Parts: sequence; C-alpha cells; structure tokens
Amino acid sequence: MPDDAYDGHFFAGLKADVWDRLGGRVGRANARLGFIRAPEGSGRAIWIKTDGEEWANRLAVDLAAAVRERRRDVRLVVTFEQEYSDVLTRLAQLPRTGYGFGPADRVGATNRVVGRLTPLGVIAVGRALRPTLAARLSAQHTPCVLVHGVPPGASCQCWGLANTARERGAWEEGRFDEGALLSLTAVAQVEPVFQGLAGAHARALFWVTDLSCAQARALATVWKASPWTNECLLFLGARPDAAPSLSEWDRERAPLPPGSIVWVDEERFWPALAASATATHMQRPKEALAWAAMAGGRHVTIAKREDLDLLSPPPLPEVSWPDLLGYWERLLHQPLASRGSADALRRFFWNERRRAAAAIEALLQRVYAW
Repeated sequence: MPDDAYDGHFFAGLKADVWDRLGGRVGRANARLGFIRAPEGSGRAIWIKTDGEEWANRLAVDLAAAVRERRRDVRLVVTFEQEYSDVLTRLAQLPRTGYGFGPADRVGATNRVVGRLTPLGVIAVGRALRPTLAARLSAQHTPCVLVHGVPPGASCQCWGLANTARERGAWEEGRFDEGALLSLTAVAQVEPVFQGLAGAHARALFWVTDLSCAQARALATVWKASPWTNECLLFLGARPDAAPSLSEWDRERAPLPPGSIVWVDEERFWPALAASATATHMQRPKEALAWAAMAGGRHVTIAKREDLDLLSPPPLPEVSWPDLLGYWERLLHQPLASRGSADALRRFFWNERRRAAAAIEALLQRVYAW
C-alpha cells in the first residue's frame, strides 16, 4: 500500500512527524528527514533501501547477507519504512551494518541522506526507489539496482531485477535481469509429517490458502453437509464462524478429530501444510503465499492461473472454489493423476529457484563491480 509520508507528500509527512515525536519515535522522524549516517568504520557504503512490505524487508536482509559475503570491504546501510522483529534480529547479526528507518522521498531529505552516505551504490527493494531519489542517483551517476519493482519514471537509470511478468514488461530491453527471488525464501523440503500430527485418524488433509470470510463460511457449510468430509481435515486461510485457530491447537494432547475445520492464523504453519496437504487450493494469493504453497511439492490448484503474476506460468489446474469439494473427492480416487500433477509442479518450482539463484549471482557480480 502507498505510504503518503514516505512518498513525499508534505502534509502526510508533517502529520507523521508530529505523531512520531509525540510517541517517542524521534529516530524515525529524523530518518524521514534524511538524518541518517553510515556505521562506524572505513570503506564506502552500499545502501540497501526497502519499503514497508514485510516480504520486501525479509528479501532486503537476504540481499544484505549475500552482499556482505561478496563485499567485505564496504559498510552496509539498510533502511526500511516499517519494523519487523525477525528482520531486526537478523540485521543485528550482520557485521559492519547499520540499519534503521529510511527517508521520505522529498528533495531535502534525499539530498541530505545521499550527501551523508555518499553511497558506492544503491539496492532498492520493492517501492523503495521513488522519483526524487531516482533522479538524484541518475544525476550523480550512482549505480543502482531496483529489485522487484518497476522504474519510477523516465529519470530512473537503474538496472532492474524483475520478479514478475508485469515488472518484466516495464523495463527496457537490455536493462534488467529476471528471477522470482521470493521462491528462494519459501521453505521447501519439509518432511510431510503434519497430517500424522494433526490428523492421525483423518483420511486426507485439505488447505485453502486464501479466500474471503464469506467464502470460508460458505465452504464450511458445504463441508459439514458432505458425508465423506467427516473423514478429512480442512484448513482455511480465513476464519469461518467459531472455527478454532491452528495456533490454539495443543498438539501434545491429541490429533484433530476428522471433519475438523481449522483457521490457519499464522504464517509459520505454511511449510508444514504445504508439504503434508493432500491438496492445496489458492484463490488469489499474495506472491509469498503462492510460493510457499508451491514449495511443498504436493497437488495444488488455483481459481485462475492468470491471477498469478509470475515470470512463467505454473502448471496449476484451475478449479473454482464452489467446485472444490467435488474436485477433491474425485482426486482421492485418482492418486496417480494427483501425483503426476505434483511432480510437474515440483519441477517448475525448482527450475524457478535455479533461475532466481542465477539472478542473485548476476546482481552480486554487478555489485562487486561497483
């Protein structure tokens, strides 16, 4: 979502500044004005700038760790627009790395932070590269790579690393690499033991990753009325009325009884579900969730393939959510077809991971040449 304060809108920035200072977040307010400095020590600085999205912050830390391995001679500055505790923990472990909130995209703040850091180069993740900064970097010929984003206007002279088909179409030919980097962050090769833990007495385990609350209620109603579903478990990405959450389940006591409907309320359960589900269905998932579901190497379906903005079309059967139960019932009687579909998706996933690893290597080679 756009952040008007960081996008450079004056009144939004003024309001955010007042609230931050009243709330004791003086460092964030100062950073938004460009009062940022590199960590102590010698060596030029590389600035890794990310926005407020959680996936972008996690990806920025992965890139920072990779750059640190390749460039021991530089200091790193990582800035963000929203704090996430696990990201801060990982950043704290990187040597010669400073981190904190970033600047707003205003001329004064941009000139101040670029003057203070005099970056050797900039890696921007997501919407972190905005027009004012792009113009300043271009004017002083500072090398820049924009990862998982689109160029913010004609002033952008950065190199692109496209992660989706839409991004690929936005870059000029010969000015970008491509690779779905979020495929590298998805947890794969998890042992498929979750069904044994959660539903030891269940015939099958089904997971619908994302849907509206109204769809969840409708699906739960049909599920309860179907006799064969009393033998299975249903995990939903939205909470139907009165359904327990997965984080509330005490696995030390007993498995979930067959027929249970459970709300998947935390991201930490995604890898186990992806690896153990008899079948997974996606509606219009966010990119990180889609890669997590496909990483399990199991049978996965989607409402419309065109809703997934990926560099390559995945081999996913299309199923509308009202037809899910009938599709799943047929699937239980066609294990060979289900296995073939899962194998095709597994090959797709690992091929995209190899492409993403090659894109990271190309980025590191570019950074090494700065």
